[in-house]
Amino acid sequence: MPVQLEMLPIVNAPVRRPGRGGARKGAGRKLAPGKRPSVPHRVRPLHEGAHPVHVTLRARPGLPSLRSERIHEMLRRVLQRQRDRRYTHSFHVVEFTIQDNHLHLIVEAVGKEGAHDSLRSGVSGLVISFAKRLNAILGRKGKVWGDRWHGRELGSPREVRNALVYVFRNLAKHGTRMFGDDNIDRFSSATRFTKWTRSLVWPFRDGEGPWPEASPRTWLLRTGWHVHHGLIDPREARRMGE
Repeated sequence: MPVQLEMLPIVNAPVRRPGRGGARKGAGRKLAPGKRPSVPHRVRPLHEGAHPVHVTLRARPGLPSLRSERIHEMLRRVLQRQRDRRYTHSFHVVEFTIQDNHLHLIVEAVGKEGAHDSLRSGVSGLVISFAKRLNAILGRKGKVWGDRWHGRELGSPREVRNALVYVFRNLAKHGTRMFGDDNIDRFSSATRFTKWTRSLVWPFRDGEGPWPEASPRTWLLRTGWHVHHGLIDPREARRMGE
């Protein structure tokens, strides 16, 4: 004779959560202490030609400090050679700083058509050229950069001004005293910058080559930032975003 199954114990049984699968708080690969998260491998947002871009390039761990006279001069040659590239009229590096293990750049990629491609080609060309020359200086082979380059669009006068201060004062941010009474980083474009609140005189070393002209092409970087928010005092130490 068939026996009817009792469903009540099944209905009242406690719900068991699955042991695997699904998103869990704290799941995923953990970063080593002090290590920054990688730049996500996503399609980069479309670049607006009217906006300068703050670009960050980070070197692989284990390389010597990038802050040396030889590497400073090498970067000058890299920027000079970019004037011969096909994108020379639409991309250039306006400001920069060389830190121990990374570079900060403020770049422009302009033009009604192709500004996004010019940004990509310009930064990629600089990344490759710098890496090849650095390897030649160090007598090594292999990768130089530890991550994809990171770009941040600067869409307002305040953002541009904060980025300029951030680049020029990045060494002070890391707690290092800089050049002269005004604490200027000589391994940066601060020494050729002209929009300070007062005139500054730089004693350059013999044999230093001239830096390529980098007059801003966008309104934001040429005029907008200081018309709306004033020139920069050499001792300013505000960080971008404040």
